[in-house]
Amino acid sequence: MTVDVEAAVDSNVSGDRAPASQRILIVSAAMGGGHLQISRELERRLLARGHEVLIADLNRLMPGPTGRWLERLYPWLVDRVPRLYEVIYERFFRARQRTGERVRVPVLLSLPGMRRLIARFRPHVVASTYHLSALAVAHLRGRGELHCPAVTVITTFSVHDLWTHPDADLNVCISAEAAQEARLRSGRPAVVCGPVVRPGFGEPHPQPERIRHDIGAPSENSIALVVAGSLGMGSIERAVTAIAAHPGWVPVVVCGRNEQLRRRVEQLRAGIVLGWVEDMAGLMAAADVLVENAGGLSAKEALVCGLPVVSFRPITGHGRDDTEALARLGLTDIVLDEQGLLGALDELNRDPRQRRERVARGKELVAADPTRIIERMAEGRQVRTDSS
Repeated sequence: MTVDVEAAVDSNVSGDRAPASQRILIVSAAMGGGHLQISRELERRLLARGHEVLIADLNRLMPGPTGRWLERLYPWLVDRVPRLYEVIYERFFRARQRTGERVRVPVLLSLPGMRRLIARFRPHVVASTYHLSALAVAHLRGRGELHCPAVTVITTFSVHDLWTHPDADLNVCISAEAAQEARLRSGRPAVVCGPVVRPGFGEPHPQPERIRHDIGAPSENSIALVVAGSLGMGSIERAVTAIAAHPGWVPVVVCGRNEQLRRRVEQLRAGIVLGWVEDMAGLMAAADVLVENAGGLSAKEALVCGLPVVSFRPITGHGRDDTEALARLGLTDIVLDEQGLLGALDELNRDPRQRRERVARGKELVAADPTRIIERMAEGRQVRTDSS
């Protein structure tokens, strides 16, 4: 979990460190739930291997309310003024630029807090799971203010300019396509690790039928598991309404702790609406397809789980780029209207061979454990990449 940085550093730095233990700093940001969820899974694995780990939220390293303002601005732009967000995305994320020069202000604002954090925690490696934190960490590395490796864990299927920096030591990517793009943009090595997901998603679930029964799904219907990320962005109501009216299908909507999203969907009186789901891997095992809109964490979990993905009206900016990257890999169908959505669902049910091939391609993404890569970097050992 993310914590108060000053207090956490004091409690995490101990003099009685096991000989093989390393201090590993993970810098992320609460911009949606995916970046932090991946950071927590990395933390869990690294702690299990005996390392000291601290997760810091880049937004909390910024002065005053700056970081909280950025957190609120992002979903407001995507949901309320998507055309403006598209302009911002094209101008700042996709346009070729030198080491994130167009986002210098938020990066520079985070540097004093980052310097204090690094000085007190004394990490053996810093891993970034958010693009602005990657720029900030690599900036310090390039200036000689960070004396340990800077590793960028690129959590998305697409790689935009703000992920890469020529002073990062290593890029860790989901796919070979993403790794190639990271090398081209940064001039630095890249390694493929596959998606980082919680335990359970890669294992067969023993009782999917029990889960269907527990949530009240009719046994004769196929389940379309509908998600919209922790922020509930996009055209989720349109997807739910269309699926609920389509014979043979029932939408099951996961709202997490987003009560506003839950109220919105419950007003539709369509399908099954769930809040926080403890056993998401089990729910995916019980479902027949995932309907999403951003190529985010839920899509990655579904691919590892063996659940086919359909991307309905991807949200602007990164959602469009990530779903397009997924589609190039043959891992999703991008559909822009209700007719296309229902056609994609029926096709996956009608063609078992296509379904098997889609599932197999998703399973092929699982590669090296990124925690072993981070560990090797912390120990000063060489990490073999495709370009080495």
